[in-house]
Amino acid sequence: MKGNYAMNFKLLVDTAMLAGEIMLSGGAETFRVEDTMTRILKTSCLERCDVFVVSTGIVLTLDDSTIDAISMVRRVEERSTNLGNISVVNDISRKLCNGVLSVEEAYDSLRELRNQKRYPNWLIYICLIITTAASAVILGSSALECMFAGINGILIVLSEMLYKKVRINRFVNNMFVCGFIAFATGLFHSIPGIKVQIEPIIAGSIMPLLPGVAITNAIRDTLQGDYMSGAARVIEAFVIAASLAVGIGVGLSFSQMFLRLLA
Repeated sequence: MKGNYAMNFKLLVDTAMLAGEIMLSGGAETFRVEDTMTRILKTSCLERCDVFVVSTGIVLTLDDSTIDAISMVRRVEERSTNLGNISVVNDISRKLCNGVLSVEEAYDSLRELRNQKRYPNWLIYICLIITTAASAVILGSSALECMFAGINGILIVLSEMLYKKVRINRFVNNMFVCGFIAFATGLFHSIPGIKVQIEPIIAGSIMPLLPGVAITNAIRDTLQGDYMSGAARVIEAFVIAASLAVGIGVGLSFSQMFLRLLA
């Protein structure tokens, strides 16, 4: 009987960890991840249910005088924005806590969610290109400038495809793609007979790369009193912004040098 209970508690810990991993990798705030995992663990009715989450990892412990303590550590390296997965995990955790789902059913649902691919890559890439052009429209660009921003969006798509295959550092990837965007925009600006502004084209082009979610989560974590995660996300946002700025500066410099050589 004791082994059966231990097995059920281990499954509960696996379920909580999987839920936290999906939420953290989908861009959820650390306090939200901790709250969801704690609620799942408390369904065990044991004495200690401790969860500690930072932006890159999760630690949890389930303990009671009647069982051996169960502890688990999980590092989360890949982080993106997937609000749909966060919503689904919240729904599964609520059903588990309310007794609508068993632990086994909740764990199977979370595994299915983790392996599920919500949208095909081609649709994501098309939407990314449209986003760059639409962002240029919001910034007051002309139709021609929006077209150039869309062309830069194709460069971002190519960089994403390369990143998934080569797995280079995200800082380096952002720097190179922004360098190419700035270089291409400088060439667009120099085309004889065509008058376009560099600023709205570049601003619209890099809009999908800006760390908006990281900054928002940093503020929310800080307001919740989670200063460690808040500071970590601020640094993450600063590093991303720095990589974009360096890439744009280098790209514009190279485009001017290239045009001087052609002159």
